[in-house]
Amino acid sequence: MQRMSLLFREQGIDFCLVHIPAMLDALLPQTVGPGYQTRPGCRFRPDQFAQPVLSPAELNGLNQLFALKKQVERLAGRWAVKNLVMQETGLSPDAIEIDNDASGAPVLASSFDYAISITHSGDYALAALCGDVNAIGVDMEAIIPVDIPALLHAGFSEKERNTYAGADLETILKIWTIKEALLKYRRTGLKTPVKKIEWLDETLYENHLPIDNVLVKSFQLDKVIFSVVFPSVSTTHSPV
Repeated sequence: MQRMSLLFREQGIDFCLVHIPAMLDALLPQTVGPGYQTRPGCRFRPDQFAQPVLSPAELNGLNQLFALKKQVERLAGRWAVKNLVMQETGLSPDAIEIDNDASGAPVLASSFDYAISITHSGDYALAALCGDVNAIGVDMEAIIPVDIPALLHAGFSEKERNTYAGADLETILKIWTIKEALLKYRRTGLKTPVKKIEWLDETLYENHLPIDNVLVKSFQLDKVIFSVVFPSVSTTHSPV
């Protein structure tokens, strides 16, 4: 992927996939280079950015993080959301403010009536945005080698392990992103054990009972797999 960001729409939801190295080259060419994954955090100033990107509150929040990797991932996720909102509103990125709610999930300022979700993996950040629902959840995994038996043991039920024995990497990563996307949709973090969430026969289950109020869609694009969970009907009520 050569472009800094790629905007596209699937299932009525808008997505923006950001290539983090390209973003850094464009937005912070003199400040952050290769090797940011292992460096301590730094204090960013507005004049270091090639264009206005963050509000003062967002910049302050970025500077509270202690690892440069976390700072870069936060910036990339917010840049992805801002690209989507800019497409809808024409506003400049620093006029689009993103905060975190009580659960820690990113949310747009109350003046914007969109549900958002952000995820990171490898060299990519992905944001999802929708104006027809009040909550969505998205999760992404870069397609890189992983210890499949360890992942199956950590996050898959016994029935899933039996069902997906011998499955390829892409299938295992897709199922993992579905589980994580549901947790992000609910904004519960790890309060729900991942093993209690199952993906079997193209259906989500929790405690062996089908979850019937959400839809799940998975996609593969470039070098990533991602899944999105959203309500089965447009609603203004809180997700259950």
